[in-house]
Amino acid sequence: MASEVVTSGAMTDEEVVALYERSVGPLYRYATRLTAGDRAWADELVQETYLQLVRRLRSGPPFQPDTGWLIVSCRHRFLDQLKQDRRRRERERRDALSGADATVGEAADGAVTDALGQLPPDYRVALVLRYVDELSVPDVARELGRSVHATESLLVRARAALRDVVVHDG
Repeated sequence: MASEVVTSGAMTDEEVVALYERSVGPLYRYATRLTAGDRAWADELVQETYLQLVRRLRSGPPFQPDTGWLIVSCRHRFLDQLKQDRRRRERERRDALSGADATVGEAADGAVTDALGQLPPDYRVALVLRYVDELSVPDVARELGRSVHATESLLVRARAALRDVVVHDG
């Protein structure tokens, strides 16, 4: 008899464990790219994503999540954190606090991740959404809460900045 402790009927505990085992690698690699190799932040995003899955399985209507659902959920957590961080920085700026905290996380393995890590977060997330997630420009705009025109401009600047990093560091 299958255990149903975690879920409300959509998935058994064994199915949740199986989903975890087949998705944790791809999800962690994706989170590491988003965070430019900041492993602690990637760990946090992955944990929050799986917690969201369990909460949804416990309280929501039955559904069958997959790795794609987890990646989209992780992306939303990352974007939410970027927005919170942006709001925090704006409050600090308005309050005239000097000495902005700009710490750069250690780069992870891989030239692309290293180069992405040198870009501002807005550039990085735009490039990952467009070229890793293969979202259309209108979809990237929607995810970032920007107009299509502003997103196209952001992508042009992000590609140029990435090219500069690769040329100067490569």
